[in-house]
Amino acid sequence: MRWSEVQGSIRGRLKGREARLLLGAAIVLLSLGFLAHYMSRNWAALTAYHWQLNYVQVALTLLFDLAAYIVAILAWHSMAKRLAGAGDLLLNAQVFCYSSTASRLPGIGLGIAARVLLYAQAGLSKTVVGLASLLDMIIMVVAGVVLSLAIAPLMLSSASQQSPWPLLAALVLGGVLTHPRLVTWAVRKAKKGALPVALRYRDTLWWLCMYLVIWVLGGLMLYATVCSVYPLPGQYALQVIGDWTLSGVLTSFMTLMPSSLGLKEVTLTLLMSRYLPEHIAVVVAILMRLLTTGYAVLWMVCAASLRRSKPSPGARG
Repeated sequence: MRWSEVQGSIRGRLKGREARLLLGAAIVLLSLGFLAHYMSRNWAALTAYHWQLNYVQVALTLLFDLAAYIVAILAWHSMAKRLAGAGDLLLNAQVFCYSSTASRLPGIGLGIAARVLLYAQAGLSKTVVGLASLLDMIIMVVAGVVLSLAIAPLMLSSASQQSPWPLLAALVLGGVLTHPRLVTWAVRKAKKGALPVALRYRDTLWWLCMYLVIWVLGGLMLYATVCSVYPLPGQYALQVIGDWTLSGVLTSFMTLMPSSLGLKEVTLTLLMSRYLPEHIAVVVAILMRLLTTGYAVLWMVCAASLRRSKPSPGARG
């Protein structure tokens, strides 16, 4: 279905925006309830720490998260436009923010379910949206693996001079893993379905680069979170980025398991305990969860409040 036809479907559904607002309200309420529950579960650790926040670093966490969201929205917009012909940036941004917030709630595949539901209102095939979501996850994991391998030698060695070969090898590996034939094969094996269009190498490489930036921005947010409660020297910033990426890659395979909640915090705590006091590592992991969930709600509310000043022209898929 071309995007011009999708837009006609959107205009024909008078309840489409109301449905999105209702779903958004439900996600917000559930997210706030989850935050309250999460804080109550970790209240002992939170109250045991003597809080002395660095508010400049807290502000930086907001900026890094916003930057990561912008890049992630552009990456998803590019995928949705390429695979489904969905060229409406505003709609894609709103759907991404809704699904990203829903994915942080306890449950199995809530983010993908929200994405499929919202696009179904616009007349897009559930199968196509599911395949695009799977492609998104594959590129995200590949980018995380590439960045982890590139940073690993720097994290494992204390030598001041580092060879550029591990970085080059990791980038070459990323180029191989994002070859359209290999990505298409992985989607077909995982979803038992074929992509609606043939992928282009320039697309997959572009998505890889965007997700490398997203991982780095997430790691910088974690570093700012650490520095908001503990003065960690800048020489550890690269290690923090590596730990954030490694924990994200390891736990991304558990996203469809109901018992995955808290696994990332445990993984982060274990990794950061190598250079942070254990109680600080616990507090940072908990604080990171609270910040990312709270910011996700904020970006979703901001995206939901955006409206077109006039009907947008049909985008070319």
